[in-house]
Amino acid sequence: MVRNPVVICKATPGGVFIPCPVCRSGKLMRLYQETEATCVSLYCRKCKHESLIDIQAGDGLDRVTLHRPAQAGKQH
Repeated sequence: MVRNPVVICKATPGGVFIPCPVCRSGKLMRLYQETEATCVSLYCRKCKHESLIDIQAGDGLDRVTLHRPAQAGKQH
């Protein structure tokens, strides 16, 4: 069984945030202890990639997994 890659969250004095899984910058979404979701879309304005993630409830920094690998943004 293949496990999906884990996205390590950033802990700051303001809370726990999900960084971009591709470029590791920014604070794309704030997480609370009870936050739980499946197949959530994250879009990074800096590197223009979209990723789908799963979030498990809890207080660990390793509770976010990639649901599907990042894809390149639309080219205009």
